[in-house]
Amino acid sequence: MILAHAIGGRTDLPIPLSILLTSAAVVLIVTFLGLSVVWSRPRFQDGPRYEGGIALPTRWLLGAIGVLALALVIGQTVPVLFGLETDPLRATIAPVMVWVVFWLVVPFLGAVWGDWYTDLNPWRALARVTGLGVRERIGLPMTVGLWPVTVTLVVLAWFELVYSSSGDPFLLGVAAAVYTIWLIGWMAAIGRETALGVFDVFTPYNRLISAISPLGRRPDGRVVWRGWLRSLPVIPEWPGLWAFVVTMIGTVSFDGASGAAWFVTITGGLGDSKAGATFLLVAVIVVLMLGYLLACWAAARSAGGAWRTGEVAQRFAHSLVPIGLAYAVSHYFTLVLFEGQQILAAISDPFGLGWDLFGTADRRVVFLLTSSTTIWLLQVGFIVMGHLVGVVLAHDRALLDFGPHAARSQYAMLGLMIALTSLGLLILSG
Repeated sequence: MILAHAIGGRTDLPIPLSILLTSAAVVLIVTFLGLSVVWSRPRFQDGPRYEGGIALPTRWLLGAIGVLALALVIGQTVPVLFGLETDPLRATIAPVMVWVVFWLVVPFLGAVWGDWYTDLNPWRALARVTGLGVRERIGLPMTVGLWPVTVTLVVLAWFELVYSSSGDPFLLGVAAAVYTIWLIGWMAAIGRETALGVFDVFTPYNRLISAISPLGRRPDGRVVWRGWLRSLPVIPEWPGLWAFVVTMIGTVSFDGASGAAWFVTITGGLGDSKAGATFLLVAVIVVLMLGYLLACWAAARSAGGAWRTGEVAQRFAHSLVPIGLAYAVSHYFTLVLFEGQQILAAISDPFGLGWDLFGTADRRVVFLLTSSTTIWLLQVGFIVMGHLVGVVLAHDRALLDFGPHAARSQYAMLGLMIALTSLGLLILSG
C-alpha cells in the first residue's frame, strides 16, 4: 500500500546539517542584499506579457479523462456493495489516483504547463455537459474568499495524514462520491465557476501553483507565453488567501516532521493517537500562521505604520506560493517517483478483481531509478530555490507598496524565509 509519505530519517547526510543550514541562510541573506542593490524598481507587478499562441483543443479530452478518473475512484465502492471478492495483494487505482496523480502530479505539472486542471476538473466537465450552474453569483468569491477551502484543506490533510485508513479504496470511493454531491449541490445553487472557486479545494490550489508557470491561457483557449512568475503577483487577493497558502506549507510540514525523530522527541509521542496527531496538525499550521503574521506586523511597522497587518499578509501571500510548491515537491518527490509507478499496474486491475486488461497488472515498482544522494540533492535544491524565489517576489512587492522603506520592511520577512528554509532542511534530515 502506498502513502508512506515521510522522506525518512537520514543519519548519513552528504553534508553536515549545521553546514547545510548555515549555507542556506547565507545564500538567502546574500540574495536579499544583492536585490537591495541591483533590484531598485518593481518588475513583476504589471502582470503577464502574453506572446505568441497555439491552439490546443484539449478541453473536452481532458474533461473526459477527469470524469473517467473520478468514476474509477467512486467505482471502488462497487465491489464492496455487491460482495465481489477482491485481491488484497493487488494495487487498486483509487489510492494512487487520489493521493499521487490528482493531489501531486497534476499541480506539479501545472507549475510548468499552466492551469490545465481547469480543463481536467471532472466536476466542471460534468457541469459543462449537463448545463448545471449557468447562473453565477459573481460577488461571492470576494465575499467568502478562500476560508471554506482552507478548512477543507485541513480536513483533507487530516484524512490523508492522520486517519489510519486513508488508503482504503472503498473509503476513498465514498469520500469522492460525497465530495461530488457536495459540489454539485453548490454549483446548482450559486453557479459553476463560483462554487468551484469557493468550495472546491483543488481549484484554488492548482490556480495558485500554476500561476508560477510561464504558460497561460487566453479567453479564446490559445496557450501563450506569459513569463515565469508573471501571474503570481497579480492573482486576486481573495479573503483568506494568506491563510490558505500558509496551510499549504503547514500540512506538508506536519507530514514531514511527524516522521522525524527530533519532532517525536519534542512532542513526546503525542502523535501516536488520532487526537494527538490532529492537535499537532492544527498546531503546526497555527504556529506557521502566527509566524507569518508576526513578520507581516513587523513589515507594517517598519514601513511607517500606514499598513495594517492583515493587508500586508494578503499583499505578500503570493510570495509563499513557491515555498509551498518547494515543500511539496521536495517532500513528495520520492512518492511520485516510486509509488506513482503503481498506476501502471492499477490501470489493468483498477478494482483489485484479478483483471489484467493491459498486461501490466503484475508490474512492480522499480526503486533503482536514481541514487539516494541524487534524490537528497534535488530535495535540498527544491527547498532553497523555492525560498530564493519567495525572497525575490517579496522584495518586488515591497518596492511597490513600501517604496523607500522596502528593504527595511523585509527584514522580518527575510527572517521568516530563513526559518522556513531551516525547517524544510531539518525535516529532510529526519
